[in-house]
Amino acid sequence: MRKHLPSAIILFVLLLALCFHAFAADNKSYSGTSTLAPTRSGYLFSSTLGIPYTAYADVIDPVTTGNVAAELRTTPDITVNGTSIAHKAILSTIDGVSYLSAAPVLTALFPQADITLEEGRLTASGENLRFEAIAGEAYFMVNDRYFYAPSLVAEQDGHLLLPVQSFTKALGCTAVTDQETGELIIRLVGPAATAGTYNEEDLYWLSRAIYSESGNQPMKGRIAVGTVILNRVANEAFPNTIKEVVFAPGQFSPVANGTIYLEPDQRSVIAAKLCLDGVREAKDCLYFNVTTMYSWADRSRTYFCTIGGHNFYL
Repeated sequence: MRKHLPSAIILFVLLLALCFHAFAADNKSYSGTSTLAPTRSGYLFSSTLGIPYTAYADVIDPVTTGNVAAELRTTPDITVNGTSIAHKAILSTIDGVSYLSAAPVLTALFPQADITLEEGRLTASGENLRFEAIAGEAYFMVNDRYFYAPSLVAEQDGHLLLPVQSFTKALGCTAVTDQETGELIIRLVGPAATAGTYNEEDLYWLSRAIYSESGNQPMKGRIAVGTVILNRVANEAFPNTIKEVVFAPGQFSPVANGTIYLEPDQRSVIAAKLCLDGVREAKDCLYFNVTTMYSWADRSRTYFCTIGGHNFYL
């Protein structure tokens, strides 16, 4: 036992020396404040002593900061009477016109209304409200009053979208975009629209003329035909009532072939109401004919535009 004691003591002293050396080296490596030093693959921690610590490399993906920034950005808000609906509404641009989800606006303005969206048809009924809009149609209805949507009622991601200005106006609201924040601010300022009143004879003959001349045309084409008739009523060179304009000798072929007396479809009646409410297409045109026909108007009048199956002339 005494023979091996010196060897054990020597071994213990050597181990103690090694531990002390490692502890000193460790303190030297981590002293000071760590900073980030750029490298080709990312960043390496280095100490203020100037000795890089290369045991661990923290690679920072440059895309990460971009993603975080994107998550922190917020889209412009949409408020109805001060309540935000941006989280459940879509604001889009169609043919240069701002469109907005109809249902969230109706819910905010008429919280007690029964609102249903099925197969592209949105309806709402409640106190002082009857509403209908159908995807793909060029109009929507508020309390039996029709409003024109030239770029059609749109459907997107399960939402039915309507033109912001005509939609909010029909509901008795103003819609203003804040120039600094981009926020769309909708406020109720009056009652919703009510059913229009029309001269019975004017609506009767205008809807029949529209149907017999353009019953196979889209809404824009029907309104353009109605526009021509009303432009004639307003022009001193023509009779001053719708019936007299329609029945003027040699002017409208449906009078000659009898189709003027056919019962108009719903779209033609709606087109006539929109025209009587002031909606216009083909501007100041006074003549039209089918695109497949070469007529007196082609020779004698100034061509203005083609809508559907008709050419229109000033």
